[in-house]
Amino acid sequence: MTERQGGPGGGILGRMADVGRAMIGGLGALSCRRPKVTLGVWVLLTVLAGWYSADNLTMSTSTSDMISPDTAFRQHTEEYRQAFPFADDQIVVVVDSPSPDQSDAAAVRLAERLSARTDVLSGVEVPSADPYFQRYGLLFLDTEKLQDLATRLAGAQAALGALNAAPNLQGLADLLDLILTHADEGAPATPAELLNRLAVSTATVADGRPVPLSWTGLVQAADEEDRAANRRFVLARPILDNSSFGRGRPAVTAVHEAIGAVSAEPVGQGVEMRVTGAVPLRQTELDTVANSAGVATILSFILVSVVLIAGMRSGRLIACILVVLLLGLTLSAGAAALTVGRLNLISVTCAVMFFGLGDDYGGHLGLRYQEELRRGLPPLAAAIEAVRAVGPALVLSTLCAIIGFLSFVPTAYLGLAEFGVISAVGMVVALLISLSLLPALIVLLRPGPGVPAPEREDRGFAGWVSRHHRAILGLAGASAVLSMAALPLVRLDVNPLNLQDETTEAVATYRDLATTPRTSPYSVNVLTPDLAAAQTLADRLRALPESGGVRTFASFIPKDQEAKLPILADLSLLLGPSLIAPPATTALEQGELERAFASLTGVVGGYLADKRDGPPDLRAAVQGFGNALARIRPAQLATLDAALTGGVPPLLDRLRDGIAVERPVTAADVPDSLRSRWIAADGRARVEVLPTHDISDSRAMADFADAVLAVAPNATGAPVTVTEAARVVGSSFLEATALTLVLMVLLLVAVQRSVTGMVLILAPLVLAALWTMATAGLLDIPFNFANVIVIPLLFALGVSSSIHMVTRGQDLVREGASDSAFGIELLVTSTPRAVLVSTLTTSTAFATLALSSHRGLSSMGVLLAVSITYTVISSLVVLPALMILWHRWRLRRRPAVPAR
Repeated sequence: MTERQGGPGGGILGRMADVGRAMIGGLGALSCRRPKVTLGVWVLLTVLAGWYSADNLTMSTSTSDMISPDTAFRQHTEEYRQAFPFADDQIVVVVDSPSPDQSDAAAVRLAERLSARTDVLSGVEVPSADPYFQRYGLLFLDTEKLQDLATRLAGAQAALGALNAAPNLQGLADLLDLILTHADEGAPATPAELLNRLAVSTATVADGRPVPLSWTGLVQAADEEDRAANRRFVLARPILDNSSFGRGRPAVTAVHEAIGAVSAEPVGQGVEMRVTGAVPLRQTELDTVANSAGVATILSFILVSVVLIAGMRSGRLIACILVVLLLGLTLSAGAAALTVGRLNLISVTCAVMFFGLGDDYGGHLGLRYQEELRRGLPPLAAAIEAVRAVGPALVLSTLCAIIGFLSFVPTAYLGLAEFGVISAVGMVVALLISLSLLPALIVLLRPGPGVPAPEREDRGFAGWVSRHHRAILGLAGASAVLSMAALPLVRLDVNPLNLQDETTEAVATYRDLATTPRTSPYSVNVLTPDLAAAQTLADRLRALPESGGVRTFASFIPKDQEAKLPILADLSLLLGPSLIAPPATTALEQGELERAFASLTGVVGGYLADKRDGPPDLRAAVQGFGNALARIRPAQLATLDAALTGGVPPLLDRLRDGIAVERPVTAADVPDSLRSRWIAADGRARVEVLPTHDISDSRAMADFADAVLAVAPNATGAPVTVTEAARVVGSSFLEATALTLVLMVLLLVAVQRSVTGMVLILAPLVLAALWTMATAGLLDIPFNFANVIVIPLLFALGVSSSIHMVTRGQDLVREGASDSAFGIELLVTSTPRAVLVSTLTTSTAFATLALSSHRGLSSMGVLLAVSITYTVISSLVVLPALMILWHRWRLRRRPAVPAR
């Protein structure tokens, strides 16, 4: 602090500052003398802004759109999407059940229901039910597995013939009679295994929750616990309304309704159907963010009001400030619609931010107005003087805030750039409406002086800071060193899935898929010029240790067909007569069902009576099946028939088609629906790389992405997007922080006309920033898409407190404050109280975001509240201690300055 600070003169900058102060005072005086006109103008502007924002302000929840489209990875992603548009905007239903047959039936039934919803869905498919795989599925088995299956089928020839002739309870009774009589001659499975599975399925029918028997699992010896083998997918393409916040909600709702309907049918009993995919994830996030932001906005307004009441104790003055906040918020929304046109996952918090920051202006003006009233000025003069005294500091604070908000504009982080533009415009609105409408309302309502300021003799906190300023600075320095030591613990996590509520179905299902490499959504795709290039690249990618598998169009043409076709030919010769399609039959009537059931129980009872010395495991299996049959009521026979034999016809159809293949499958046989997923219209081909394990962890994901990128620089997909976005966000954070500091230094030096003043203003902010980052590291709160703005924002918002404190200190210096009284004189003015009230309201407003179930908003609220709290401590404790030390040092040096 020098004698020049804040005073007149100082060359062109000084004259500009004087002109600026005069303009601010003139605006306040004009508004105070024409309060009704001022109110009318602002109300009219508010109505227009509200109307415009309602029609033009939209919402975007795409985290990928928060990065500039000019970045290389965004361009690669867009190129891939243009070639393969199916990759975007899908709803995925994951169908799980104890058996592949059950999953197949439920998936097909769900697809049938969804296909009828052409109002919200443009297409539905079940990849596993494609006729191509139904016909050629056996050729996709490994040669060894195909030979093993052929051996099992050959041994089951007679059994298959019996089931083919009568795929119902009577046929099952005949089959059991056959295999129990000739158990050593082979069957679709060992007799004990078949009977055990029959017993389990029969028991579910008796319990009223029928689970069909999987004949496919029996024939192929499938593991019932292999969820991945039993898992099926239903893919739906929604019709999206991009003009609505609920762009995907109608389609997602339709899918859930269809799932509910299928679950109520017999085919859906015991089947789990879960919804995930890009559209449900985005819609879930949109709903979460919108609800959280709405609740936080209302709650922040209430809490800000409570803090203002506690800090000012003047109902009329608080009413003036709240009216200004509400009108300013509407005006800011209109400005946002005009400048940016949309809100994103970060800028949706601008309402909370406006309440937290907008009251800063009202708090300083209101408390200064009360101070002037207590000095004896009438309300009109007190309002004008408050604007004249506080206005310049508010303007400087706004300029610094704008610098912080706009610091992300030059970076590739488009999401924060949009947030910065909206917030910067909002700060301009808050400044203008506070310097004009607020004093006008004060003149109209004439609020009283409120709670008296503390007596200057009351040393209290002020005296404590003044006496212990050296110890305070020592502790601050030590804490800064310790905070820097904790900086290596700070980490960045920009995986958008980690920002969402883990309990939602879409997120939980997505994470479940990621645990199995072959169903992982974290695959990487590469666009190649043609099929030959795709195969060459695939060979290189398969050699990577990080690669768990590579798929191309060629993956859907069976391999080793020269070895497999003879196996199928032998099966066709052996089983062909047994699998000739029988004449169409109708379902058994009740009487026929009762006779068939009697035959079935007779076979079981006869074996138990005649084969007392049979194998123990087989007798136990037969006994278990008999016990389950004994629980079946006549009314359940039709359900039992469907549960035990309903899977037979589909199995026989697949076998009949599969063994009938006589020639090699070629690329020409692949249907267009499958071809279009791997070959673009212009001939370019897709290569997909799967991970070896769950790579949900950011480090593992980055390792996988980097390994693929080293071979294919144009690779795209979630791992690449997340990894590259993290680098963009990290570099943007550093660029924005550096730009904020540099521009603030230049602005403060220019306005303060003193390096010392600049240092006094910024030092507490640097300390608060170190404390904030150390807290984030120690509490393991990673920086993400949303909260990465906290540090630049700390400088943008916290600078206001420092500016007001330093400016008030400069006023005291000009008034001749003594060495011993300076600290107390500074801390008993209305300025520290205004700083405390404004920062408390700001911190309280941001803290409401911490209640959000969206992790990005929640962590943003936590860190902003923490950073603002640290700003209070550094501005009201550390900064006064630093100012006291500087003031005393300056006074001691004064005698050494030659007299003029």
